[in-house]
Amino acid sequence: MPSNERQSVRLSREETEYSAPVRRRHRLIAWIALAAYSTFLVCRALLRHRAGDAAYVPVWELQDSHRFTAWIGGLAFAGFCAFACFVPVGLLASLAVPCHRRGWRGFAARLAALAIAGAVAVLVLTIENGSLWRPTTAARLVLPGLGCLFGAWVGTTWLRGRRARLWLAPKIAVLVLAAALLAALVLWLSVESAPLPFEAAHVTSAEKRDLVRLIRSKNPRSLGDGQTHTLRLTEHDVNVLLSWGLSLGSPDRKAQVDFAPDAASLAVSIGVAPGNTRRYLNFQLTGTVRIDNGDLMVRVDRCRLGRMPVPSWLIDPWCPVVASLLRHDRRSKPFLDAIRTAQTGPDWIEATYARVDLPPGFREDLFGPAGAGEEVLASTRAQVEQLLAAVEKLPRGRRPTFGMCLETAFALARERSIETNAVTENRAAIFALGVLLGHSRIEEFLGPVLPEPPHAAARRALWQVQVRERADWTKHFFVSAAIALLSDTVISDAAGLLKEEFDADTGGSGFSFADLLADRAGTTFAVRATRDEASARAIQDRLAHGFQVDDFFPPADDLPEGISDAKLTSDYGGVGGARYLHLIDEIERRIAACAAYR
Repeated sequence: MPSNERQSVRLSREETEYSAPVRRRHRLIAWIALAAYSTFLVCRALLRHRAGDAAYVPVWELQDSHRFTAWIGGLAFAGFCAFACFVPVGLLASLAVPCHRRGWRGFAARLAALAIAGAVAVLVLTIENGSLWRPTTAARLVLPGLGCLFGAWVGTTWLRGRRARLWLAPKIAVLVLAAALLAALVLWLSVESAPLPFEAAHVTSAEKRDLVRLIRSKNPRSLGDGQTHTLRLTEHDVNVLLSWGLSLGSPDRKAQVDFAPDAASLAVSIGVAPGNTRRYLNFQLTGTVRIDNGDLMVRVDRCRLGRMPVPSWLIDPWCPVVASLLRHDRRSKPFLDAIRTAQTGPDWIEATYARVDLPPGFREDLFGPAGAGEEVLASTRAQVEQLLAAVEKLPRGRRPTFGMCLETAFALARERSIETNAVTENRAAIFALGVLLGHSRIEEFLGPVLPEPPHAAARRALWQVQVRERADWTKHFFVSAAIALLSDTVISDAAGLLKEEFDADTGGSGFSFADLLADRAGTTFAVRATRDEASARAIQDRLAHGFQVDDFFPPADDLPEGISDAKLTSDYGGVGGARYLHLIDEIERRIAACAAYR
């Protein structure tokens, strides 16, 4: 053999001997990096599991179409993050295991790398979800698994040599472009220019009253051990509830259900506005939801999103996932545990259920945190004690006034705000006024704030406080203010309207636009007093200079009251009629003219 060939062979062997230690070092570095990154993911999963309740999106947040759209976008971003977080796992696993070999040994090495990456993904998801043996956990492994697979592909391609590395970036760019085009196509097919062609159920005051009475008569919290109720709602009843609920949120939303024996269909149209163009997210679903002896079964026969029919092979694997998610979700679990049977028939749905005890934090899950945490509760207790003490110090024969109560509460809030947050202290002041001057049941939503002994005389005096010579307006004002902070201004206004619709029924005091003004004034006051730090301190400063009723509560005695249901329909067009809306606009104009709300 010529000497130059022997030198070439010798150099090749030296290069091989040199590259082997280098590769071992590279694999060691990859193992260390994989262990470190996996530890980071595990710690992150532990933190997310402990703070899992904070990750809930309040249901009421979705009543606004913009928030709903943002929620959908958030889900998409979370899915991308779930994919991207596990790409390094697959990449490092493929670099740690010698996957550059060909043949069966190379194939086995690649499988080993994927198995290691998959084990890390399973461990992280199990820790985060708190359980492995759930369909929801298996479903949540899809995106992390794809991330591991993509990372492993990048790693094995990198190990194939310089030429493969040169083509790696263009290949990734093509994949990203294809994914973006696919997402854009799905979005384009999902959104349409017109809503689905069905008429949403018309909601009347009488139907609201009938449904509320029916549901109240079957209240699951009134049942004792071993007792059950059976509630049957017609197709029209459910459609009225849907229309009523959707009317509280953004406009251009409607839904309709159709029931058949062991089958139901749902059609939903939600208005979205990308840019200045009104578009609609249309969704149609047909299938079966049944509960037998507490066992939930979900089956989807047909699904359509916009112009895009969703194939059954894509839906079927997710049905048990949805059922498991509903069974284990904190918000739905108490209700599903109580339901013995639920079924649909021709034009009706029926459920038999036992007692339901709502879990702690259920209200926050629906409406979000109201600020009624321990800090607010402590401040509310201080406010309650201050108000009761102020009333007990009044000279004999002198009664507390609306202005005195506001000044007393917000003077304490101003004093306490020196060291704390003004918004928090104003919330506490409104909650205390809501309990003492509005209705004591506000305490049920807050937590215990009334002291022992009960201070019966002072509480009776506060119960009779008047504004513009009307004690009922005081209650409307402060109950609405408290509800606005506990839930949402829309809920507060809807509760006030529902109360007036009940009053319009036979035997009631009649529908009162003046009461609606009191409700809206209270809601507006709560919003302005707690909107932000500057607004909260502005209300404190205004009340520190003395209460002027016109600044907070406009004149209302000239507004129509005592209107019967028949007259409300005939003279005002019912709720939503032309004359009704004219008076609502007048109420809003008067409230907007108040100096405290400008």
